[in-house]
Amino acid sequence: MNKQLLFRLAIDFIMTALMLTAFAYQLTGNLAHEVIGVAIFLLFIAHNALNRRWYKNLFIGKYSLRRTLGTIVNFLLAAVMILLAISSIMISRDVFAFWDLGGGFEARQLHMLSSYWGLVLVSVHLGLHWSMILGAIRKMTGITGTNRIRAAALCLLSIVFAAYGVKSSFDMDIGSKLFLRYTFGYWDFENAAAVFFLAYLSIMWLYVIITHCMLVLLEKIAQYKRR
Repeated sequence: MNKQLLFRLAIDFIMTALMLTAFAYQLTGNLAHEVIGVAIFLLFIAHNALNRRWYKNLFIGKYSLRRTLGTIVNFLLAAVMILLAISSIMISRDVFAFWDLGGGFEARQLHMLSSYWGLVLVSVHLGLHWSMILGAIRKMTGITGTNRIRAAALCLLSIVFAAYGVKSSFDMDIGSKLFLRYTFGYWDFENAAAVFFLAYLSIMWLYVIITHCMLVLLEKIAQYKRR
């Protein structure tokens, strides 16, 4: 496998793992939460630097459905990450406390809003590139050809995990957090920290698989219309 591609995937994997950890504020505490946030933003910058060719080619070539959707999602994600970084600095109590910006309730609202929209947009971004990721995983594991039993088992597992993502979205009250409706919901980490991460991972997977399946469907419809 291409070493650069492997390095990019490693950065994306670490960034995703840290993002999930950042949601476990009650488990990590404030200092660790802020350090993790800084690490995420640095990895996000590294991700964009490694993919700088994408920016150079923005005005070159035709825009397919996949490219158009990818461009929109990328710019939305960049905007959300910038808002997340700004709000993080404003409400910092440890890492950037020396600036004493005194971010109040509005800054905390912006932080929560950008955090959860970041979760959704990162998941959608992964869904748009899922075919490429699957190809890379196949090369890493040495899987060649197709196996109906394996494919059916993975498909069933994906559906079950996505269904769990739907349940987790309601359990975590994600809708309220995406639209700034106040919620009293919180997670008791003393009982089930592992379930917390599994729940958030399933929510990510829900958006990944919906994006991937919708993109495949729309591309097939577009191919059919061109005939």
